[in-house]
Amino acid sequence: MTTDRPAPTLLGRLVRVWGGDDRRGDVATALTLFALGWLLLEVGLVDLFRGGPLGAVVPEPWWRVALLAVGCALTLVKRSRPMLALAGGVAVTLVDLAWGGSLAILLVLWDLLFAAAMWSGPTARRWLWGTAVALTVAGAVAAGEATRDARAFVTTGLNLSAILLVPMWWADNVRQKSELAAVERSRADEARRTAELERRRATDLERIAELDRHEAVRAERAAMARDLHDVIASHLSTIAIHSGAALSTPPDAARDRGALEQVRTSAVESLTEMRSMIELLRADAPRDPLAAPGRLDRLDDLLAAARADGTVVTFEDPDGIARADLPAAVGHALYRIAQEALTNARKHAPGAAVTVRLAREPRPRGGAVVLGVRNAAPPAGRGKLVDAAGLPLSAGTGMLTMRERAEALGGTFEAAATDDGGWAVRARVPAGAEAGRENRGTRG
Repeated sequence: MTTDRPAPTLLGRLVRVWGGDDRRGDVATALTLFALGWLLLEVGLVDLFRGGPLGAVVPEPWWRVALLAVGCALTLVKRSRPMLALAGGVAVTLVDLAWGGSLAILLVLWDLLFAAAMWSGPTARRWLWGTAVALTVAGAVAAGEATRDARAFVTTGLNLSAILLVPMWWADNVRQKSELAAVERSRADEARRTAELERRRATDLERIAELDRHEAVRAERAAMARDLHDVIASHLSTIAIHSGAALSTPPDAARDRGALEQVRTSAVESLTEMRSMIELLRADAPRDPLAAPGRLDRLDDLLAAARADGTVVTFEDPDGIARADLPAAVGHALYRIAQEALTNARKHAPGAAVTVRLAREPRPRGGAVVLGVRNAAPPAGRGKLVDAAGLPLSAGTGMLTMRERAEALGGTFEAAATDDGGWAVRARVPAGAEAGRENRGTRG
């Protein structure tokens, strides 16, 4: 269904032509003014102002056409040189007034005034308005004084206002509306840009949330890998050690040999499965700071379990750190590092004596706690525990886990072979105010 729109009026067409931004419209306007002015000259709309200074001069008709052509030619430069075109139009108008005046030239002057008020600068427009108002007032006053008639004053003022002021007022109105439209377009463009930025921001937030979820999953997988290694691997290694010792007993224990072989096989298979699980869980896992309950007060139980396995363990704690009030994360990390170090000593140097030492490093405001675990060389004839394939009985992540636990709290970790063929582990973990400060630095 279509709606009939009213046909545009001639005035509307003129507004669009004169106020358009297409320079080809200037040519159309000039041709339109020339054709319309020629028609007005042909019908005799001349000598509008009788009694002029050269009113007795009656030019040939083609002179008026030539003057109209000059005025229309000036409209071609009204956009680029509006004040210059207006000055030429004023000169053409004065010549036309000397011949009595014509409606055709008034239309040309009207268009040039509109163009000057439309496209000139602010200063030029102020001068133009001031001059037009002054001429209108002066002309009205002069007419009123010359005739001593108020009607002449009003009529002349209205005529001059229609000729000089109306086109400029019209131009100001069109320019203001054009500027408002430009501002609205700018606001619309800004709103579109803002909406696009908001959409991009929402997309980025979704992407960041997705990355955070993946990061949380990776962190959880890393924590699970550490707990699996620290707890399950320790127990399974104990099973393997006990079964290995039982298998090395004299033949009078043959009745238990089948059961012990099955225990050892199960333990080796469990360690193999756990190694695969840890490698899967630790894939692309970042290091993360620890925060867990304190466990250093259970160090005696850990040492007792190692001694029960036949390991000679010496514990040195001159500063009483095992019973000291340490931050929970510090105590937990030291306990887990000691547990892993003792397990490694029993696996890689069975039968060797182990020394565990806790000491406080002198530092301002509490210092740091240093944990050292040192084992001697294994006795002759006893080497590393291996599985059925001859591989070391280890998940392969013990050293990495101990280092991560120490460094996550801002500490350091060292492990190396000793001169006597043994192995030494040293972990330094900040405690007290230093721990809080260094842990914040690590998080940053």
